[in-house]
Amino acid sequence: MPTSSAADAPATFRRRKRASLYVRLSVAADAENLSLDGMIEDMRDLCARENLEEVALHIDDGKSGGRRDRDKFQAWLNDARTGACDVLVNPVTDRLTREGLNVAATILDIVEGKDPATGAPSHKPVRLVDCNGLDSLHGDAFRFRFVIQAEVGRSERERIRQRSRDRERRLKRAGRWGGGTAPFGYKAVPNPEKDEEGNPKGWVLVIEPAEAKAVREAADALLKTPPDAFNKVVRRMNHNGPAPRRADHWSRVTLRRVLTGDAILGRVSENGRPLRDAKGEIVAPFPPVLTLAQVTALRARLAGTGVQAKLADGRPSRVLSGLLTCHSCQADLTVHHSVRRYRVGKEKRLKEVPQITYRCPTRGYGGTCEKPVAVSAEPAEQHIVGLYLATVGHMPRYEERTTVSGLEEMAAVEEEIKEVLADLATNADADTFARLQQLQARQKELSEKDLTTRTELVPTGQTLAEYWAGAMVDDRRDLLDEAFEELTILPGKRGIKGFQEDRLIRRWAEDDEELDEDQEALLDALPAPAEAVKPSPDEVLAELAPYVETVKRLKADGVDVDSYLVM
Repeated sequence: MPTSSAADAPATFRRRKRASLYVRLSVAADAENLSLDGMIEDMRDLCARENLEEVALHIDDGKSGGRRDRDKFQAWLNDARTGACDVLVNPVTDRLTREGLNVAATILDIVEGKDPATGAPSHKPVRLVDCNGLDSLHGDAFRFRFVIQAEVGRSERERIRQRSRDRERRLKRAGRWGGGTAPFGYKAVPNPEKDEEGNPKGWVLVIEPAEAKAVREAADALLKTPPDAFNKVVRRMNHNGPAPRRADHWSRVTLRRVLTGDAILGRVSENGRPLRDAKGEIVAPFPPVLTLAQVTALRARLAGTGVQAKLADGRPSRVLSGLLTCHSCQADLTVHHSVRRYRVGKEKRLKEVPQITYRCPTRGYGGTCEKPVAVSAEPAEQHIVGLYLATVGHMPRYEERTTVSGLEEMAAVEEEIKEVLADLATNADADTFARLQQLQARQKELSEKDLTTRTELVPTGQTLAEYWAGAMVDDRRDLLDEAFEELTILPGKRGIKGFQEDRLIRRWAEDDEELDEDQEALLDALPAPAEAVKPSPDEVLAELAPYVETVKRLKADGVDVDSYLVM
């Protein structure tokens, strides 16, 4: 009796081989990308000619062939490892990888059913085909052609990378922007210089006003005397914006990189070093946001771990934190959170809104306070803030701006040290090491010199009330701290809701600065004021009567009023 095999059966009744398809695009594709559609159509035509059944389609969109950890590429290979397919199909084999033999060997192991790590059989071998006639069934001819195409792909990638580097170098030396994300403080715009046809000659960087303003304010805050805490400056950047380029929010690391990097000086780098001209001078093709002296001073101030100790701070939880004083023991009132409980039958339930107060902490620390005080936070804040804004809110706001000089040579020495260290990594000879020692000695000598700083007050164009509206808690508290010399809280009366104005003893900060000669001359030139009419004794008593009654009431409550009278 004659025997028959699957090969002898009509094609209609044979089990079709399962094919897994893979395509990689170098750039992101959209719905109209004809290259993507064309490659998929070519692979499906191949499946139809070979009587293959498509079971999977994997697309790496915008992924570089220089990386082997592409999600869809690994999923495509896993189809072969797990037996999910019998044939691996791709449009052009040299697009599978741009790493050459390194990844080609792994693909060959998977096609032959071997474990790439050990070379031992691990799964059923599969077939590899592409739309240009490459087929693993062709034996040694396939292996030679596959390896050559993999190396051609690697070589092509290297040529593309070198062309990109050469293009970027030419653009930098021509003072143009080569593309990508612009540094913080800048934005890319068409080059105002035109070619013969009237088109812009590429792109250039210009200062982005809002970002540059934030950088300069952060630099001024860190360079003034005394400087703001670095944590506070970071919080201010997160509060006021703008956001950093790549991170979700500002941190100490991201802000330090912006303030101390070469990009904020308008410089560009080449091979990790600042770009220099034919004379060896550092080139800055774009306008600087900060001066070289400012950046050098910031690098010194933010260098090392010492900045964490010198510029650390505590974050105030509320606007009056540390500003209110207990009348009895003169301790600063602290913020206290408590939750009131109310009874429902035999069960105690928590009140939904916690009660926040400023209270005297002395007894809690084991100290002695004869009559500790507490005051509800929100009413006290509303009263004191309202008093502040009503009194000085209309006044113009000024901010300190610090100018640093005398650091130009220090900056040049630091740049040379960086380059010498880079040379030591590749050419550690005696001359280079001696040059490094000379530069470090000069750096130490310059660091011991006193800096020349000048601080001036410049108008911001805002009133204090306008600044208050957008300021964070830290800055609002600082405004109140500068405005009030004393904010003392007296005992309150039971049964009275809200803040009682007569509980607050306030004293505004005095301006003790002496007048210069010009100001004294202006005062002398003013006409003498008219002689005031002295009120009668009865009028004086009538005017003081409310205050006398208040003093009597406070004394009756046991308050030592005499200690608060300013002579």
